[in-house]
Amino acid sequence: MGTKEKKEKFHFKGSRTKSTLIIVAVLLVYVLSVHFNIRAIYTLLTALVAARATYELIHAVGGRSKVLFCVACLFSAAYVVTVGYHIAVPHIPVVISFYVLLLLILTVALNQSIQYIHAVMAVFGSVCVTYALSIFIRLNDLPYLNSRFTHLEGLYLFWIAFICSWVTDAFAFLVGRKFGKHKMSKHISPKKSWEGAIGGVLITAAINVIVLVGYTHIATHVMGYAYFMLKSNIKYLYVFLISCALSVVSMFGDLAASVLKRNVGIKDYSNLLPGHGGIMDRFDSCTFVLPVLWGIYSFIYG
Repeated sequence: MGTKEKKEKFHFKGSRTKSTLIIVAVLLVYVLSVHFNIRAIYTLLTALVAARATYELIHAVGGRSKVLFCVACLFSAAYVVTVGYHIAVPHIPVVISFYVLLLLILTVALNQSIQYIHAVMAVFGSVCVTYALSIFIRLNDLPYLNSRFTHLEGLYLFWIAFICSWVTDAFAFLVGRKFGKHKMSKHISPKKSWEGAIGGVLITAAINVIVLVGYTHIATHVMGYAYFMLKSNIKYLYVFLISCALSVVSMFGDLAASVLKRNVGIKDYSNLLPGHGGIMDRFDSCTFVLPVLWGIYSFIYG
Protein backbone atom coordinates (compact mmCIF):
# COMPACT_ATOMS: atom_id res chain seq x y z
CA MET A 1 0.00 0.00 0.00
CA GLY A 2 1.55 3.28 -1.14
CA THR A 3 2.02 6.15 1.22
CA LYS A 4 0.50 9.49 0.46
CA GLU A 5 2.88 12.27 -0.41
CA LYS A 6 3.31 14.52 2.60
CA LYS A 7 2.69 18.13 1.76
CA GLU A 8 5.56 20.43 2.59
CA LYS A 9 4.80 23.06 5.19
CA PHE A 10 5.45 26.64 4.27
CA HIS A 11 7.92 28.37 6.58
CA PHE A 12 8.35 32.12 6.55
CA LYS A 13 11.21 33.07 8.85
CA GLY A 14 14.84 34.05 9.06
CA SER A 15 16.70 34.99 5.90
CA ARG A 16 13.63 34.39 3.73
CA THR A 17 11.72 37.03 5.68
CA LYS A 18 14.54 39.54 5.21
CA SER A 19 14.69 38.77 1.49
CA THR A 20 10.92 39.18 1.20
CA LEU A 21 11.05 42.57 2.90
CA ILE A 22 13.84 43.68 0.57
CA ILE A 23 11.86 42.53 -2.49
CA VAL A 24 8.72 44.32 -1.30
CA ALA A 25 10.66 47.53 -0.55
CA VAL A 26 12.39 47.59 -3.95
CA LEU A 27 9.15 46.79 -5.78
CA LEU A 28 7.38 49.57 -3.88
CA VAL A 29 10.07 52.06 -4.90
CA TYR A 30 9.89 50.83 -8.50
CA VAL A 31 6.09 51.00 -8.71
CA LEU A 32 5.99 54.48 -7.14
CA SER A 33 8.70 55.73 -9.52
CA VAL A 34 6.67 54.38 -12.45
CA HIS A 35 3.43 55.84 -11.12
CA PHE A 36 4.95 59.30 -10.62
CA ASN A 37 7.09 58.92 -13.76
CA ILE A 38 10.45 59.38 -12.01
CA ARG A 39 12.48 58.20 -14.97
CA ALA A 40 15.91 58.12 -13.34
CA ILE A 41 14.80 55.68 -10.64
CA TYR A 42 12.85 53.15 -12.69
CA THR A 43 15.40 53.23 -15.51
CA LEU A 44 18.27 52.62 -13.08
CA LEU A 45 16.43 49.78 -11.30
CA THR A 46 15.49 48.12 -14.59
CA ALA A 47 19.09 48.40 -15.81
CA LEU A 48 20.41 46.83 -12.59
CA VAL A 49 17.88 43.99 -12.78
CA ALA A 50 18.72 43.31 -16.45
CA ALA A 51 22.47 43.35 -15.82
CA ARG A 52 22.14 41.07 -12.80
CA ALA A 53 19.92 38.66 -14.76
CA THR A 54 22.57 38.51 -17.49
CA TYR A 55 25.27 37.82 -14.91
CA GLU A 56 23.23 35.00 -13.34
CA LEU A 57 22.54 33.31 -16.67
CA ILE A 58 26.23 33.29 -17.61
CA HIS A 59 27.21 32.10 -14.16
CA ALA A 60 24.57 29.33 -14.26
CA VAL A 61 26.29 27.62 -17.21
CA GLY A 62 29.73 27.84 -15.62
CA GLY A 63 30.93 31.19 -16.94
CA ARG A 64 33.53 32.82 -14.69
CA SER A 65 35.30 35.28 -17.02
CA LYS A 66 35.29 38.82 -15.59
CA VAL A 67 35.78 40.20 -19.11
CA LEU A 68 32.65 38.43 -20.37
CA PHE A 69 30.66 39.52 -17.33
CA CYS A 70 31.69 43.16 -17.82
CA VAL A 71 30.98 43.28 -21.56
CA ALA A 72 27.62 41.51 -21.36
CA CYS A 73 26.34 43.33 -18.26
CA LEU A 74 27.42 46.75 -19.58
CA PHE A 75 25.65 46.08 -22.88
CA SER A 76 22.54 45.02 -20.97
CA ALA A 77 22.49 48.14 -18.78
CA ALA A 78 23.30 50.44 -21.71
CA TYR A 79 20.40 49.08 -23.74
CA VAL A 80 17.96 49.75 -20.90
CA VAL A 81 19.27 53.31 -20.56
CA THR A 82 18.71 53.99 -24.28
CA VAL A 83 15.12 52.79 -23.89
CA GLY A 84 14.53 54.69 -20.66
CA TYR A 85 15.81 58.01 -22.00
CA HIS A 86 14.57 57.56 -25.59
CA ILE A 87 18.10 57.63 -27.00
CA ALA A 88 17.87 56.81 -30.68
CA VAL A 89 20.48 54.22 -31.63
CA PRO A 90 20.71 53.92 -35.43
CA HIS A 91 20.91 50.49 -37.05
CA ILE A 92 20.16 48.44 -33.94
CA PRO A 93 20.41 45.09 -35.82
CA VAL A 94 23.90 46.07 -36.99
CA VAL A 95 24.94 47.11 -33.46
CA ILE A 96 23.71 43.80 -32.03
CA SER A 97 25.49 41.88 -34.81
CA PHE A 98 28.80 43.57 -33.99
CA TYR A 99 28.20 42.92 -30.29
CA VAL A 100 27.65 39.21 -30.94
CA LEU A 101 30.77 39.19 -33.11
CA LEU A 102 32.72 40.77 -30.23
CA LEU A 103 31.59 38.00 -27.90
CA LEU A 104 32.68 35.36 -30.41
CA ILE A 105 36.07 37.06 -30.73
CA LEU A 106 36.42 36.96 -26.94
CA THR A 107 35.56 33.26 -27.03
CA VAL A 108 38.47 32.67 -29.41
CA ALA A 109 40.92 35.05 -27.73
CA LEU A 110 40.14 33.86 -24.19
CA ASN A 111 39.33 30.25 -25.00
CA GLN A 112 40.82 29.04 -21.72
CA SER A 113 38.21 30.92 -19.67
CA ILE A 114 35.28 31.52 -22.05
CA GLN A 115 33.43 28.63 -23.65
CA TYR A 116 30.97 28.90 -26.52
CA ILE A 117 28.00 28.18 -24.23
CA HIS A 118 29.06 31.10 -22.03
CA ALA A 119 28.92 33.47 -25.01
CA VAL A 120 25.55 32.06 -26.11
CA MET A 121 24.09 32.63 -22.65
CA ALA A 122 25.59 36.13 -22.60
CA VAL A 123 23.72 36.92 -25.82
CA PHE A 124 20.51 35.44 -24.46
CA GLY A 125 20.74 37.45 -21.25
CA SER A 126 22.01 40.78 -22.55
CA VAL A 127 19.81 40.85 -25.68
CA CYS A 128 16.68 38.71 -25.22
CA VAL A 129 16.10 38.98 -21.48
CA THR A 130 17.12 42.65 -21.40
CA TYR A 131 14.76 43.48 -24.27
CA ALA A 132 11.93 41.75 -22.42
CA LEU A 133 12.56 43.63 -19.16
CA SER A 134 12.84 46.95 -21.00
CA ILE A 135 9.20 46.53 -22.03
CA PHE A 136 8.26 47.55 -18.47
CA ILE A 137 9.62 50.99 -19.44
CA ARG A 138 7.97 50.93 -22.87
CA LEU A 139 4.58 50.27 -21.29
CA ASN A 140 5.01 53.24 -18.99
CA ASP A 141 6.03 55.36 -22.00
CA LEU A 142 3.01 54.51 -24.14
CA PRO A 143 1.85 58.16 -24.37
CA TYR A 144 5.28 58.99 -25.84
CA LEU A 145 5.10 56.07 -28.28
CA ASN A 146 1.41 56.30 -29.17
CA SER A 147 -0.69 59.45 -28.75
CA ARG A 148 -3.87 57.36 -28.39
CA PHE A 149 -2.78 56.30 -24.92
CA THR A 150 -2.61 58.19 -21.64
CA HIS A 151 -0.17 57.52 -18.82
CA LEU A 152 -2.98 55.87 -16.86
CA GLU A 153 -3.54 53.32 -19.64
CA GLY A 154 0.16 52.60 -19.79
CA LEU A 155 0.14 52.01 -16.04
CA TYR A 156 -2.72 49.55 -16.37
CA LEU A 157 -0.86 47.52 -19.02
CA PHE A 158 2.16 47.61 -16.68
CA TRP A 159 -0.01 46.04 -13.97
CA ILE A 160 -1.37 43.40 -16.34
CA ALA A 161 2.19 42.27 -17.07
CA PHE A 162 3.17 42.41 -13.41
CA ILE A 163 0.09 40.55 -12.16
CA CYS A 164 0.23 37.84 -14.83
CA SER A 165 3.93 37.27 -14.15
CA TRP A 166 3.87 37.16 -10.35
CA VAL A 167 0.32 36.59 -9.13
CA THR A 168 -0.31 33.59 -11.40
CA ASP A 169 2.52 31.64 -9.80
CA ALA A 170 1.43 32.59 -6.27
CA PHE A 171 -2.18 31.48 -6.72
CA ALA A 172 -1.19 28.40 -8.70
CA PHE A 173 0.94 27.42 -5.69
CA LEU A 174 -1.83 28.11 -3.16
CA VAL A 175 -4.58 26.34 -5.15
CA GLY A 176 -2.22 23.47 -5.96
CA ARG A 177 -1.38 22.92 -2.28
CA LYS A 178 -5.08 22.68 -1.46
CA PHE A 179 -6.54 20.84 -4.44
CA GLY A 180 -3.59 19.66 -6.54
CA LYS A 181 -3.70 15.99 -7.51
CA HIS A 182 -2.50 15.80 -11.11
CA LYS A 183 1.12 16.86 -11.65
CA MET A 184 1.95 19.04 -14.65
CA SER A 185 5.51 17.82 -15.06
CA LYS A 186 7.03 15.46 -12.49
CA HIS A 187 10.51 15.73 -13.94
CA ILE A 188 10.66 19.54 -14.34
CA SER A 189 8.65 20.95 -11.45
CA PRO A 190 7.02 18.22 -9.33
CA LYS A 191 5.16 20.69 -7.09
CA LYS A 192 3.09 22.18 -9.93
CA SER A 193 -0.33 20.67 -10.62
CA TRP A 194 -2.97 21.12 -13.31
CA GLU A 195 -5.52 22.11 -10.68
CA GLY A 196 -3.17 24.80 -9.39
CA ALA A 197 -2.45 26.02 -12.92
CA ILE A 198 -6.14 26.38 -13.79
CA GLY A 199 -6.86 28.11 -10.48
CA GLY A 200 -3.92 30.48 -10.93
CA VAL A 201 -4.98 31.41 -14.47
CA LEU A 202 -8.63 32.08 -13.60
CA ILE A 203 -7.92 33.99 -10.38
CA THR A 204 -5.30 36.15 -12.11
CA ALA A 205 -7.68 36.95 -14.97
CA ALA A 206 -10.40 37.88 -12.48
CA ILE A 207 -7.99 40.18 -10.62
CA ASN A 208 -7.03 41.96 -13.84
CA VAL A 209 -10.71 42.54 -14.65
CA ILE A 210 -11.31 43.94 -11.15
CA VAL A 211 -8.30 46.23 -11.52
CA LEU A 212 -9.68 47.37 -14.89
CA VAL A 213 -12.99 48.26 -13.21
CA GLY A 214 -11.08 50.38 -10.70
CA TYR A 215 -8.95 52.11 -13.32
CA THR A 216 -12.03 52.78 -15.49
CA HIS A 217 -13.80 54.39 -12.52
CA ILE A 218 -10.77 56.59 -11.75
CA ALA A 219 -10.34 57.61 -15.38
CA THR A 220 -13.98 58.43 -16.14
CA HIS A 221 -15.34 59.67 -12.79
CA VAL A 222 -12.28 61.21 -11.14
CA MET A 223 -10.08 62.34 -14.04
CA GLY A 224 -12.91 63.11 -16.46
CA TYR A 225 -11.85 60.93 -19.42
CA ALA A 226 -14.59 59.99 -21.88
CA TYR A 227 -13.53 56.34 -21.64
CA PHE A 228 -10.65 54.13 -20.52
CA MET A 229 -8.86 51.62 -22.80
CA LEU A 230 -11.91 51.00 -25.03
CA LYS A 231 -15.34 52.61 -25.29
CA SER A 232 -17.23 49.31 -25.26
CA ASN A 233 -17.66 47.13 -22.18
CA ILE A 234 -16.40 44.24 -24.34
CA LYS A 235 -13.00 45.34 -23.04
CA TYR A 236 -13.62 43.29 -19.88
CA LEU A 237 -13.90 40.13 -21.96
CA TYR A 238 -10.77 41.08 -23.91
CA VAL A 239 -8.81 41.62 -20.71
CA PHE A 240 -10.03 38.34 -19.25
CA LEU A 241 -8.97 36.37 -22.34
CA ILE A 242 -5.63 38.19 -22.70
CA SER A 243 -4.92 37.64 -19.00
CA CYS A 244 -5.62 33.92 -19.35
CA ALA A 245 -3.23 33.72 -22.31
CA LEU A 246 -0.50 35.68 -20.50
CA SER A 247 -0.87 33.57 -17.37
CA VAL A 248 -0.36 30.40 -19.41
CA VAL A 249 2.71 32.00 -20.99
CA SER A 250 3.92 32.93 -17.50
CA MET A 251 3.75 29.33 -16.31
CA PHE A 252 5.51 28.14 -19.46
CA GLY A 253 8.28 30.66 -18.79
CA ASP A 254 8.65 29.40 -15.24
CA LEU A 255 8.90 25.80 -16.47
CA ALA A 256 11.42 26.78 -19.16
CA ALA A 257 13.60 28.41 -16.51
CA SER A 258 13.31 25.26 -14.38
CA VAL A 259 14.45 23.13 -17.33
CA LEU A 260 17.62 25.21 -17.67
CA LYS A 261 18.35 24.94 -13.95
CA ARG A 262 17.88 21.18 -14.01
CA ASN A 263 20.08 20.84 -17.09
CA VAL A 264 22.98 22.59 -15.36
CA GLY A 265 22.30 21.03 -11.95
CA ILE A 266 21.39 24.06 -9.86
CA LYS A 267 18.42 24.83 -7.60
CA ASP A 268 18.47 28.63 -7.97
CA TYR A 269 20.20 31.03 -10.34
CA SER A 270 21.97 32.60 -7.37
CA ASN A 271 21.65 33.14 -3.61
CA LEU A 272 21.27 36.90 -3.92
CA LEU A 273 17.91 36.68 -2.14
CA PRO A 274 18.02 33.75 0.33
CA GLY A 275 14.79 31.78 0.20
CA HIS A 276 13.88 33.29 -3.17
CA GLY A 277 16.96 32.63 -5.29
CA GLY A 278 18.28 35.20 -7.72
CA ILE A 279 16.90 37.88 -9.99
CA MET A 280 16.17 35.35 -12.76
CA ASP A 281 14.24 33.19 -10.29
CA ARG A 282 11.93 36.16 -9.68
CA PHE A 283 11.74 37.50 -13.24
CA ASP A 284 11.83 34.34 -15.37
CA SER A 285 8.09 34.57 -16.11
CA CYS A 286 8.40 38.27 -17.01
CA THR A 287 10.83 37.46 -19.81
CA PHE A 288 8.04 35.53 -21.53
CA VAL A 289 4.97 37.57 -20.55
CA LEU A 290 6.31 41.02 -21.48
CA PRO A 291 7.23 40.29 -25.15
CA VAL A 292 3.88 38.53 -25.68
CA LEU A 293 1.94 41.45 -24.18
CA TRP A 294 3.97 43.90 -26.27
CA GLY A 295 3.26 41.77 -29.34
CA ILE A 296 -0.50 41.86 -28.62
CA TYR A 297 -0.33 45.64 -28.21
CA SER A 298 1.67 46.04 -31.44
CA PHE A 299 -0.77 43.81 -33.35
CA ILE A 300 -3.82 45.77 -32.19
CA TYR A 301 -2.43 49.33 -32.20
CA GLY A 302 0.79 49.13 -34.21
